[in-house]
Amino acid sequence: MKRKIIASILVMSMVGSMLVGCGANGGKKQASNKNSITVLVESGSPAEALAKETAAEFKEETGCEVVVDAVAYTGMYDKLSTEIKAKQATHDVACMDVVWLAAFAGAIEPLKDADTSDFLPTLEESGTIDGNLLGYPMWVNSKILIYRKDLIPENKVPKTWEEYQKLSQELSTDEMYGTTVFGSGTDAVCSFLDFACQAGADGLVFDKEGNVNITDQAYVDALNFMVENANADYTPSDSLSTAATESQELFTNGKIAMQLNWSHQYPAAVEALGADKVGCAPMIAGSAGIGATTGPWYECVMKDSKNKEMAQKYVEFMYEHNEDYMDLTLKIAGRTSVYEEKGKEAGNEHTTAVLETLNSKQSQARPMVKTWPQIEEVLVGVVESTLGGADINETLESAKAEIEAIGK
Repeated sequence: MKRKIIASILVMSMVGSMLVGCGANGGKKQASNKNSITVLVESGSPAEALAKETAAEFKEETGCEVVVDAVAYTGMYDKLSTEIKAKQATHDVACMDVVWLAAFAGAIEPLKDADTSDFLPTLEESGTIDGNLLGYPMWVNSKILIYRKDLIPENKVPKTWEEYQKLSQELSTDEMYGTTVFGSGTDAVCSFLDFACQAGADGLVFDKEGNVNITDQAYVDALNFMVENANADYTPSDSLSTAATESQELFTNGKIAMQLNWSHQYPAAVEALGADKVGCAPMIAGSAGIGATTGPWYECVMKDSKNKEMAQKYVEFMYEHNEDYMDLTLKIAGRTSVYEEKGKEAGNEHTTAVLETLNSKQSQARPMVKTWPQIEEVLVGVVESTLGGADINETLESAKAEIEAIGK
């Protein structure tokens, strides 16, 4: 989901205005100090901004200082791995990408008696391993349809694969393509899994019995849909170089009429083009209906924390402040009530589209397995190979064997 999503979300002036206490050196302050907790966040992300913005309030309420350790996305996983293996609790709380939870499950303190009734759809499931809920959701993202509403009347907004392809063709001109195909990196994998959901996949990559299922017809249909669109004259010819960022740039530059992109791209597009030109709608539907895979983050208490009680209070405190994420650049959160209320405000229409998408029975989380990074690399190769002309069935058979060899 999502490394590109977080990469360029906050301007430096915002971050500078929210500084509280320490920055990158915060990790050196040990959690054994009962008057402080250390929180690992991704640098430049909404998590960093909100942690710094709320630190003074938490200290006022509890007397506990919040030390924010901001680390680049690419370094967060390694930093956690190192301290877990060394059994040294540098961090009391860690903000984690959902795809890391399986690898770190044994080092995370399960939440007890957490009220999950306000979690957005799919978030309790994707945050639970072996019956243990591992964290409070910070936000969730899914793809939705973002379109030029000055070109597409409401009664023509596509709802199905067929309508989407037909309208893409109709809107394509010498100056503008109808849409894009994500063929690059992890965004391509998420698109592949989105379409597999819509085509009827029952469990992503693995079925309910734990068997690799990517040779099922739903995955064949998903790749056929991607290949058809990539080869059509209504999409740019460089699909293998296109992901969320590139698609958004084409959209805001008036080069495409619609896109299936992460929901946070909607408010950014409105800011760039104006509310009169940008609309959004739920994800499109395949033969099994609307469906999408999700990209949530969770705030987790580390099991080796020496200040576990205060860390627990902190993650509960931050969950209570979940609405505040909507005031940051991405405008995404993790609570149903937040999305329902914020969706009533102009400029937040994407929250309503996400709610409908996530409430659809075919929307599913990616598999909670320790080997997801390796599996994801295999799936990147599947999309790139098939968009490059490789046989779909043969590619999926080969990928199935690779994933079975990797294991869970």
